[in-house]
Amino acid sequence: MASIGLDYSINLWQNLTSPEPKVRKTINFTRTITHVDWSPDSKYLLVNLGHDTIRPNLTPEINLVDVESGEILFKRRNKTDTHYVHATAIGWFSDSERFLTALDDGVYCVWNVQGEVVREYAVEKNMAASHMRMIPGKDQAVVTTKDFTVEIISFSDNLTTRQLDQLTTLTTTSTVSLDGTYLALGFKADKELHRPAQIALYDLNTMSFLKFYEADTYTNDAFVIIPAFVGPNQELLCAGSETGKLHFWDIESGEVIAVLEEHSMHAGCTAVNPHHPGMLASCSDDNLIIIWATKDLQHEFQDEDEKWLGEHRPAAMPVLEIKKNW
Repeated sequence: MASIGLDYSINLWQNLTSPEPKVRKTINFTRTITHVDWSPDSKYLLVNLGHDTIRPNLTPEINLVDVESGEILFKRRNKTDTHYVHATAIGWFSDSERFLTALDDGVYCVWNVQGEVVREYAVEKNMAASHMRMIPGKDQAVVTTKDFTVEIISFSDNLTTRQLDQLTTLTTTSTVSLDGTYLALGFKADKELHRPAQIALYDLNTMSFLKFYEADTYTNDAFVIIPAFVGPNQELLCAGSETGKLHFWDIESGEVIAVLEEHSMHAGCTAVNPHHPGMLASCSDDNLIIIWATKDLQHEFQDEDEKWLGEHRPAAMPVLEIKKNW
């Protein structure tokens, strides 16, 4: 697991299946980290030092980090004839040998892990990405554009696009399920309409909108919620809230099936473990990262070292007590 600090650092964690995870490596930078993305094979960490709103004169760059050693393998910058261009989004292709940077001027660059640009695609600037998520198993990405559209972009011999939706407001986050079936888009709260933040759910297979979800008492438009798809078949949608509660919705019925209360302040980011779908991480303004696990998964972990875990049982992970045969 990787966590980003306000001190411009990235912590790489280990022993997540134990009650006492530890920081294995800390990587320090000198400026704001805007995006971080793991390669599918977990060998690399792609770090985007994008546009810094406080210090816009800083030169944007991307860094590729070797996870095992914690070393930065290379740094790359995108420059036109007159200025440097920052990446608004980054993402990995499924082969873990290539990654994609979406530039602010509408250029999409495909890189290899040797730091070479192997292909460029140029689109109109209004089609530049505000947010982007790669679709697992495909050379495709879901892109929310500056023109408020949601596009499925294929990066093959020729770039092709399919429009999924036309929005009326800019999104704050996007998440794609691990099987590439679902897309969740986050929208900020609207104080004038007294509307809490919303999460829109789409089916990427049928190219259709499914439902809006709302987290309770979320009215501060300065906060951002990053949801996650959870479960053996990504059948649940999890999102935090301003109150720190984690909400779990059954995608099929649209009903809230669980609300977990462990954080004391705004919990914005949630992420699922791709190898253990019953394992979830949540991050909060209370300075805590909580690793959650289902009862069955905790028993599986405990069987590996029952004596050690018995001595440390008071520090056990909080339990995800939700349905779907967990």
